[in-house]
Amino acid sequence: MSAKLMRIEEVIAHIPDGAKLAISGNMEMSPMALIRAIVRAQRRDLYVVCTGAAAVNADLLIGAGAVSTVEFSQISMGEFGFALNFRRSFEQRAIVGLEHACPTLTAAIGAGASGIPFTPVRGLIGTDYMTIRRDFHIIPNPYAPAEHIAVVPAIRPHVAIFHGYKADTLGNVVAHPAQNNRLLAQASVKTFASVEEIVSPEQLQKEQGAFISSMFISGVVQVPGGALPTSCPGYYDLDVDAILAYMEAAASQSTWDVYLEGLRREGV
Repeated sequence: MSAKLMRIEEVIAHIPDGAKLAISGNMEMSPMALIRAIVRAQRRDLYVVCTGAAAVNADLLIGAGAVSTVEFSQISMGEFGFALNFRRSFEQRAIVGLEHACPTLTAAIGAGASGIPFTPVRGLIGTDYMTIRRDFHIIPNPYAPAEHIAVVPAIRPHVAIFHGYKADTLGNVVAHPAQNNRLLAQASVKTFASVEEIVSPEQLQKEQGAFISSMFISGVVQVPGGALPTSCPGYYDLDVDAILAYMEAAASQSTWDVYLEGLRREGV
């Protein structure tokens, strides 16, 4: 396990400025300990891919000035309202936003995992996605040329990060079954997971959830509470007070700057 079990600082060293970074999670199972470490390392010009509907995970990176481009289907704080840093940065054109429908995002990651350059997706022709995404194209169906179909480019991140429940001493991980972390790990050049616990291979085989082979995992970090303030089902709930404090801080640039400085000082 010595090659797989890592410290957070070692993981962050694999995420340079300008990397295409995929992040998993939303208001549950976001890899927040890793994301805070990225903020404290003051990474810049990241191309962030949000797998699924993102939340505080993406909003924090954007608010910290770490992101130049974000590829997403949705970024919001759920019942707490808008993702305010994302909205402010997008309105000020401080970041480039590449919007997806949920099926196109999943299909694009699947294409990356399969090693193909693009993939067909139904339901796009006639929608505004074909206008706002100039890299989405319409081609004839080679098996029925009278039919046309939209194709979207593959997504192959340089690095992916996610939070799982447990890993074993071989580097296998069990994660949330409703998230596409296995597919994401297959699509990415490197994948790192934070987990609540490290257990034996025999124990991990008994766990419920999505099993992700160590073949696709570059490193594992044991971080109890590593998803906070988002929830980790079976371990802890969403930290409502922390999210409310976050929303209050993100309401204006001045209050956000104070919050961000405090977050950075925590790592000193």
